[in-house]
Amino acid sequence: MSHPSPAGLRRTPVIKSLSLSGYQYGPLPGKSYGNARAMGFAPRSSVVHVETDEGVTGMGEAAGSPMVAREYLKTLAPYFIGRSVYDFQQIQAFISNKMYHSGVQNALTGCLSGIDVALLDAIGKTLGLRVCDLMGGCSSTRLPVYASTGYFSDDPDNRYEDMLEKVRKLDFLGAKIKIGRGVKSDLQRVGLAREILGPDILLIVDMNAAYTGDVALESIRAMQHHQIHWVEEPLPPWDLNGYAELRARSPVPLSAGEAHYTAQEFKTLIDKRCIDILQPSIAYTGGLTEARRIAFLAQLNNLRVAPHVWGSALGMAVGCHYGASLPGWPHTDHPANPSFLEYDVGADNPLRDDMLVTPIALDRSHVILPDGPGLGVEINRDAIEKYRVC
Repeated sequence: MSHPSPAGLRRTPVIKSLSLSGYQYGPLPGKSYGNARAMGFAPRSSVVHVETDEGVTGMGEAAGSPMVAREYLKTLAPYFIGRSVYDFQQIQAFISNKMYHSGVQNALTGCLSGIDVALLDAIGKTLGLRVCDLMGGCSSTRLPVYASTGYFSDDPDNRYEDMLEKVRKLDFLGAKIKIGRGVKSDLQRVGLAREILGPDILLIVDMNAAYTGDVALESIRAMQHHQIHWVEEPLPPWDLNGYAELRARSPVPLSAGEAHYTAQEFKTLIDKRCIDILQPSIAYTGGLTEARRIAFLAQLNNLRVAPHVWGSALGMAVGCHYGASLPGWPHTDHPANPSFLEYDVGADNPLRDDMLVTPIALDRSHVILPDGPGLGVEINRDAIEKYRVC
């Protein structure tokens, strides 16, 4: 229930309603693409909408199936309706304590992610501030990105070589490709990437957790001469001992995080010395509030953060504000390596390209922070209505 503001303080806006709009594109016949584990990727976006009693609206993105997220929102909404827009951490803790049997590696946490970001968007619009300002300030409005591409593809119009050529023409600082179908395949794909991209582009490889530790190590050693910047998700997310053992022997830095939830899980990754680079996926891990906790843990342990961003333009806008809010460490003005955001360019995706009224600008391997209060973006509903599933 809402509480009156003490004398002299601004009246606190109250949450009036929560709702969700779900969108999905594909998979399309004959246009399948994917990773080492599976084909048939289908970009999707579960947009959580919040409205305050002052008529201000905010939006955020929840992870997972839109239909599942919608049902979780029905369960969570009563805890938020009538509460202050500033009460997210209080309500999140109550829900986590009360529903502890539900765990955190599921759409419950994803739904809380969308609510958290939607509330921050509404607060920013109410106060006339950007979301990054609410999170501690803005380090930069120009944020470096790497191209996420090089999928396994059955699409004759979007072959592996075509994706790499697109990266080269767009002048990206770095590129991430999919591997994980065996050492011979990995070496062939990495070699072709180096041939097309040249020696200067930072090359990242993503195994999508498809290997056991011995195979991952064999693959990493076989391709290390191609100057791999980092190896993403070599092992399943639950194999923490395997990560620690592999990291101790790997000649290439390891990263993970898109399949890990909440700061508690990232603390375990850090404490066990599992990875070099933390990759929280904001729509999965609990929202911007939780992602900031993860960034603070990284700072305390002198580790890099490179958030996972994939699927929709709304997710990219959220990632921009997260990246903009991160201070530089341990450097000041001269980072040895940039704190990258992921920028998908590998396949057709209208939820990435057409979702926003004003698309996020890409300029020479950098994205420009959206300008305006809150997230600074508006959804182009007419353009994506055909992809609505709930």
